[in-house]
Amino acid sequence: MVETDIMQYSPVAQFAIGTDHKITRWNRACELLTGRSAEEMIGTDRHWEPFYPNRRPMLADLIVEHDRLGILKLYGEKKVARSKVIPHAWESSSFFENVGGQERYLQFLAAPIFDVKGNISGALETFLDITEQKHFEQALMQSEEGYRILAENVPDGVALMQGGVYVLVNQAFALLFGYNHPEQLIGKQTNTPIAHEHKELFTKTLQAIESGEPHEKILRWRCITRDGREIWVEGHPNFVKWKNKPAVLSTVIDITETRSREAAMQEEAQRLRRENIQLKSTASDRYKFRNIVGKSQVMQDVYDLILKAASSDANVIVYGESGTGKELVARAIHDISDCRSNSFVAVNCGAIPENLLEREFFGHKKGAFTGAHKDTGGFLDQADGGTLFLDEVGELSVNLQVKLLRAIEDGEYTPVGGNKSKRSNFRIIAATLKNLVEQVRKGHMREDFFYRIHIIPIQVPPLRDRMEDIPFLVDYFLQSSDANEKLVTIPPAIMKALYNYDWPGNVRELQNALSRYLVVGRLDFIHSEDTSVDAGEDVLEEIGVANLKSAVERLERSIISDALKQTNWNRTKAASLLGIPRKTLFRKMKKIGIQ
Repeated sequence: MVETDIMQYSPVAQFAIGTDHKITRWNRACELLTGRSAEEMIGTDRHWEPFYPNRRPMLADLIVEHDRLGILKLYGEKKVARSKVIPHAWESSSFFENVGGQERYLQFLAAPIFDVKGNISGALETFLDITEQKHFEQALMQSEEGYRILAENVPDGVALMQGGVYVLVNQAFALLFGYNHPEQLIGKQTNTPIAHEHKELFTKTLQAIESGEPHEKILRWRCITRDGREIWVEGHPNFVKWKNKPAVLSTVIDITETRSREAAMQEEAQRLRRENIQLKSTASDRYKFRNIVGKSQVMQDVYDLILKAASSDANVIVYGESGTGKELVARAIHDISDCRSNSFVAVNCGAIPENLLEREFFGHKKGAFTGAHKDTGGFLDQADGGTLFLDEVGELSVNLQVKLLRAIEDGEYTPVGGNKSKRSNFRIIAATLKNLVEQVRKGHMREDFFYRIHIIPIQVPPLRDRMEDIPFLVDYFLQSSDANEKLVTIPPAIMKALYNYDWPGNVRELQNALSRYLVVGRLDFIHSEDTSVDAGEDVLEEIGVANLKSAVERLERSIISDALKQTNWNRTKAASLLGIPRKTLFRKMKKIGIQ
């Protein structure tokens, strides 16, 4: 009774037969499955009827007969197997057209029943309805097959990724990355074809998409194919469920040519922008460029070189005497170049002690020397993406030139006390008053270092070679001076003195002299025996800046008249004496009324 009760309450359909193949047990679950009651089934050998249209042995019958060959013959080796859980039991599954009025997939298992002496006294067979499971598996197979059919007929690459590996890829995807068959990618890490610098970000992005986080609909990655080619691909990833787990399905296309066209278009746009800047800056009446002042032809030539240098990323060397404005030229190049949004790092190479040069340029690691309590960046760190201005570059030691060469060539350098290289993408603009060719000849500068920095040379002229710019410089300094609340005019005597002086200190000396003049009322020339010019009491006459023009005209009239008198009115000689073309002299004489 205990055994009967246990079997009756089992949720699994079960029946038992004796050695005579007649039913001895038919539990309630079996009644519900087959629609046959225990009352009509027990004592009969008709246990096959609810399952088959014609009489045939059930698995329990073959177990009772201990007929292993009969089992294999009846069910086939691929559909039947020994149970891995219950000793001496066999199991199988099959589709039944009508069990209890329904089509069903049943998994069944039969095991022998032994008496107290160990002899077979019958067999027990159980049935498990796996219809829903089979339908799900079939739907999954159909879905997977549908994915395959769809993927193979799409010209773009298609990949299904789950858990960081490829689950399914089509032929187009495989060929895109240099593989002959999709199977060669199945199971590989999804970041396999991704370029090294993008691998980490790609993996994190895929994980985020797989976890259901919001993401960009279009992603672009640089990739390296199996045969070493570099390509750019565009992916359109989507979150999906695959076998009831999160996954990412993405179409992928090759955009290498598209990206090249975009880069070309971007470069063309930059070229047009540079040309536009140049066209705006090449007007004949240009007398000021950024913070550089001068209308003379030599300065117009400097402005043109600045524009050309700004449209390039080549290194620049600016030559000029002290005080000519070399740093202003360097800053102007930086300010209109593509790197203008990044740092302009100015370094006075002659002001840094030799023993500190290396760590100032390359930075240092914590513990590199006494007092190095933390990692500290150097000039190359600060200039990354921008401009490194090396003022007085001729003062750099040959030893440091060697170490800078590597940084200039490939952007790599090693901080003092470090063992790992760092990278910095910078552009060098150097400045010097020395003759670097002579420095190379004397062995004070390495020839390879010279060729690295001497690509675009710009010569800033001394003030004595552009004396016609003095009125514009005076005007500029007067407007920017805060010594007086009101602007002042410069008397003709003072302007004449400014013209007659040769300015060994150049524009810097001119600014210094004007600043002192505005305060003390005397024009002092530091490098002249005639050390000062008295401006008189009317020097600081408070009149508008518009009078500067008339003052300049009066000064020009005086200078031109003196030149004509000295040359006995020989206009050709007068023009030569004044350092201007003969036609320019004729035009000025007509303008100021000298016949």
